[in-house]
Amino acid sequence: MTNTAHGAPLQSAPDYYARGLALWPRLESPRPARVRRDPRRVASLVSRRTNLSYKAILALLGAPDDPAETPDLGH
Repeated sequence: MTNTAHGAPLQSAPDYYARGLALWPRLESPRPARVRRDPRRVASLVSRRTNLSYKAILALLGAPDDPAETPDLGH
């Protein structure tokens, strides 16, 4: 972590795929690196395997309610 000019540490994006694996151990993706830090992609993968709603999955992953709060990864 790097400190900003104000002294607060910069936070890297959480690994939502790792959180998803903790909650749904059989969750597999052909390319986990593509979905790792994007909670919407992880929620999309999980929604195919459970009856939970998309919003409920995002909440379980600890993702922000507003997609604008998800860090932009530049791709």
